[in-house]
Amino acid sequence: MGRMQLLKIGYGSRPVLVSILLVLALSSSSRFGSLLVDHSVGSSLSTAFQIATPPSPGPGFGYSRQWGSLGGLSSPNGIAIDPSGNLYLADSQNYGIGKMDGNGALVDMWGNHGTGPGQFERPVAVAVDSIGNVFATDYVTNTIQEFSTTGVFIRSWNSNGTANGMFSHPQGIAANSTNYLYVVDSGNQRVGIFRNDGLFVKYFRLGPPGNFSMPMGIALDSQGSVYVDDANTDNKDGFSGNVTKFTKNGGFVTSWGGVNSGGTLFSPSGLAVDSSLNVYVVDNLAKRVQKFNTNFAVVWTAGSYGTIPGHFSQPLGVAVDNLGNVFVGDPVNFNVQQFSSTTGNYITSLSYPRLGLLSIPLGSALDNSGNNIYVADHDNNRIQKFSTGSGVLITSWGGFGNLTGQFNGPSNVGVDGSGNVYVTDYGNNRVQKFSSTGAFITAWSKGINNTPFCGVSGIALDAGGNVYVTDFNNDGVVGCSRVQKFDSNGNFLTSWGTNGSGNGQFYNPRGIIVDRMSGLVYVSDSGNHRVEKFSGSGQFLFSWGSLGSQNGQLNLPTGLGVDSGGDVYVADTLNNRVQEFLGNGTFVTSFGTLGSGPGQLANPSGVVVDNSDNVYVTDNNQYSTALSNSRVEVFRPFHDTAATSLVLSRSTAYQGVILVQPVMVNVTVADFGLSNETFLVSLLTNSTIVAQQSVALTSGLSQLVRFSWFPNVAIRANYNVTVQAQQVLGDPNVANNILAGGLFNVRMKGDVNGDCRVDIVDLSTIGAKFGLVRNDGSYVSAPDLNNDGTINIIDLVLTAGNFGRSC
Repeated sequence: MGRMQLLKIGYGSRPVLVSILLVLALSSSSRFGSLLVDHSVGSSLSTAFQIATPPSPGPGFGYSRQWGSLGGLSSPNGIAIDPSGNLYLADSQNYGIGKMDGNGALVDMWGNHGTGPGQFERPVAVAVDSIGNVFATDYVTNTIQEFSTTGVFIRSWNSNGTANGMFSHPQGIAANSTNYLYVVDSGNQRVGIFRNDGLFVKYFRLGPPGNFSMPMGIALDSQGSVYVDDANTDNKDGFSGNVTKFTKNGGFVTSWGGVNSGGTLFSPSGLAVDSSLNVYVVDNLAKRVQKFNTNFAVVWTAGSYGTIPGHFSQPLGVAVDNLGNVFVGDPVNFNVQQFSSTTGNYITSLSYPRLGLLSIPLGSALDNSGNNIYVADHDNNRIQKFSTGSGVLITSWGGFGNLTGQFNGPSNVGVDGSGNVYVTDYGNNRVQKFSSTGAFITAWSKGINNTPFCGVSGIALDAGGNVYVTDFNNDGVVGCSRVQKFDSNGNFLTSWGTNGSGNGQFYNPRGIIVDRMSGLVYVSDSGNHRVEKFSGSGQFLFSWGSLGSQNGQLNLPTGLGVDSGGDVYVADTLNNRVQEFLGNGTFVTSFGTLGSGPGQLANPSGVVVDNSDNVYVTDNNQYSTALSNSRVEVFRPFHDTAATSLVLSRSTAYQGVILVQPVMVNVTVADFGLSNETFLVSLLTNSTIVAQQSVALTSGLSQLVRFSWFPNVAIRANYNVTVQAQQVLGDPNVANNILAGGLFNVRMKGDVNGDCRVDIVDLSTIGAKFGLVRNDGSYVSAPDLNNDGTINIIDLVLTAGNFGRSC
């Protein structure tokens, strides 16, 4: 044979004897001919879908789970302090009584929304008697309720009217040293005295009915004198706006302080008296608290309008402890502010966030992973981030105000592909951008022609990170109703829409969503009770919907969602339901009825759909005030099969090279629905079914299905490999039943790198991996021409036998 030469083939990898390679190559056709037997599948099973079992009936969605409930930040209307220094708050936002220690830590919370024992509609004031019992007034239900210091309900009494023992909108309440209660009966312009067991004693008022025009706050001093404020300064009778002092039995002593009588008080809305008989008065209209001495002269004034520490938005209620601290409630700033009783200097702010609770949640958005949902917690002026799987709170940020990172009624939220969060801050008329953890990035408040927003509401992002907002006010046909489009930094791009009901016009558009697959934009034209569809540049395509409650009709549509198949989900707010439509507006199904039970809705506002077809609905009862549905509810389809992954063990074969082992196709299928399903899973190549298996799946689970496939290697060909999970009746999203796995190539024999030539590069590629087996970490399938699981001399011979050829 002549002289042998050693040559290392590959890029620094295993050496191979070229002489052996050449010998084997020359003899390959005879010596290895038995390997070239075609075992591939040459014909299909069927080109039609084969049904294994009858499909399960029943379209639509069913209730899955929920989280959140009505509540949130401390919202103190009235304050009381017990001898131990604990603060009790009449908390209107949480429909209950909050108990804090002197450092502001939440000790206890009791009460919820309703009219039964221990429930509240609007608690406005609270008092503590000498034995620690807690009393609270409810402005709406005309009720006084008594609790133990730990919140155990003891008794209540109420009746709406003018007779003895009856109330009309009770407000302030105080208890004296002998445990008699004094209650401001504001609607009847009088003060009632009761025993602490609810037994009526007497009423008193300032002169004839009408001299108290708006009594609100009440306080008692250590000598038993009674102080009542009158918040109405519009009545020029000489007493309105004053603080009036009475004896413990209701005898008039004096009246002072109102601007109508030469004083400084505009709208007194809360009183407290310290042990030295100094009087502290909260002035709601002037946004301040003032201290008066026993001669009724002003000692100091603290506060002004604002949201920063030491300022007030709506001060209501004041209390003073025996350590020289003054506490003022501000329900709009969601805190109690503490001042020095000596100087009036601001000390600190006390509040409890009650994270995870919601108050009028509006819009929501999922991040790209689908594992996290962001909720615009409107009345709590914050964004809350939850786990979609468990509903567990991850983080929260915000607070009332107009500074960066603060909100005044956030209405909607969107998330871009990088995880940045965009919020429409409706009351501040701006868009704010944050990181996924709530770190402020930027904000903008102007759009077309550099003019301010009219009133930003809905927000959505496309695949390129462009931001779309709905912008409207309530001024009718002369107002503003439009969509504005920006880049991710707030630079204006385009705008479309005017007031009206014609094609492409709007009347108070609230919701917006972009189908990131197609770039199509859907807008809920709320005032016209329809959904409009546009191109990404604002070209009107068509609309659907009209006012009504039948299928396909809408009543104040707000939030919009889109699933992976392009179906559109509409929060049909005043019909208390969610409706699903095809992208062309064809009605598919609806779910939800009015109520507070699982699966019921009260004015749903936000709707988003994840990749598993779970529908997340923010349910807020903002127009159904008898209910308290501030929560996120999750709905799942009754029936929903899907193919979720497709992985091939290799993506190449070679013409004329019989595979020793089949190509393994690993398919994951899932049952996203609420029903157990039995269905077929089909493997297709170029739209032809080559294998099928029947699968029985339990609701909510997934399963790995393995197919063995011998591709036809008689000729060079390309195969598009897909898998199809049988669509069951009622499946709302047929798009995720089909999943493409990629391109499988049958190449020319020996063309390892796929460049249509068999050359030294192909031999080097085999040499670089020579000796590796399938379980080795650096094994790749292409050099293993015959798929026997080992890159060996056979693969070299097969390649060398075709050396120099091209396609």
